[in-house]
Amino acid sequence: MEIKTATLDEIPQIERLYEELFLEMSILQPKYIKPAKQDANFIRFTIIEDDSDILIATFENEVVGFLLIKETTTPPYTCLVEHKYAFIVDVIVGKHYQNKGIGSALIDEAKKWAAYRHLDYLELNVLTENKGAKSLYEKHGFKDTNQTMRLEF
Repeated sequence: MEIKTATLDEIPQIERLYEELFLEMSILQPKYIKPAKQDANFIRFTIIEDDSDILIATFENEVVGFLLIKETTTPPYTCLVEHKYAFIVDVIVGKHYQNKGIGSALIDEAKKWAAYRHLDYLELNVLTENKGAKSLYEKHGFKDTNQTMRLEF
C-alpha cells in the first residue's frame, strides 16, 4: 500500500469511492443523506487548489481509500481565538480494504500534511452512528469538542 496525493488521473476511482461513502452514510442516516455521485468538478477543484488535497491509498494501482483535507481558519468572531487548521472533509476506505490499517495510514499522512503547513490542529465531523469511524478517530487522539443537536418537526 502507498499513500500519496491524488492527481487528476485518479478522479474516476475517487468518484467510485465517493459513491460507496454516500451509500454508507445514507444507510446510517437515511432521513438526511441519500446515495449519490460526487461532482467530478468538486474533486478536480480540490486537487488543483493550493489549500486542499485528496490523499489516496493505493494497492496494486487501485485507489482503495482517500482522505480529503482542506486548510481553513476559524470564523471571524471576536470571542474566538484565531487558528489556522486542517479540516478533514471526507474519509473512505473501500469495504474490501477496511481493518487493514489504511484509515490509520491516511490519518497519519493528514497529520504530516497539517504539520508541514504549520497548522494548529486537525478537525473533522463524523456521523454519530458511524461507530467504526469514531473508534478510528479516537484511536488517533481526536476528542469531542462540539455537538450538533437537531429538533425535528
